[in-house]
Amino acid sequence: MLLHSSSSWQASVPGIKANPSDSAKVANFLFPNGFSVAGTEPAVQRLVGRATATTGCLQAKLLKTSGAFHTQLMQPARERLLAALRDAEPSMKPPTRDIYANLTGARLPAGTPVQEIITSLADQLTNCVLWEPCMRAALADGLSEFYELGPMKQLKSMMKRIDQSAWQKTQNVMV
Repeated sequence: MLLHSSSSWQASVPGIKANPSDSAKVANFLFPNGFSVAGTEPAVQRLVGRATATTGCLQAKLLKTSGAFHTQLMQPARERLLAALRDAEPSMKPPTRDIYANLTGARLPAGTPVQEIITSLADQLTNCVLWEPCMRAALADGLSEFYELGPMKQLKSMMKRIDQSAWQKTQNVMV
């Protein structure tokens, strides 16, 4: 994950793309000045090296992942996911509650057509996760309590950087 200015990361680390098939891009906007980058291994390694040498970089490290999620490198997986979701579509129903989509950072209202949700889920594989905008949209819509299911406290940790009041009301639920 890189903790650096999200507005100037490309300008401050020029030349991360050595050739057309070698690329890295922001994959997740997590919280103010916090984001992760995904791409080809050589490009990400170069970016980590350049970022750590850049004034303002608080942290840059390689994370072990199984793919370059949220980049165009996931296009083949997106097509397979889309096909699987379309196969499952007849058994799906529109949501009965609002959903906040990481793809857009916006609310999808209850009753959103299943086809729209299917497309959004597939598109998420090749597009940046807008976690901070998503949480800010939920807060702007009046949501004040958040629950993180599972043993980790990653989402609560990110909420602390997004909104202190919401962080205090975020609960972790062990499942």
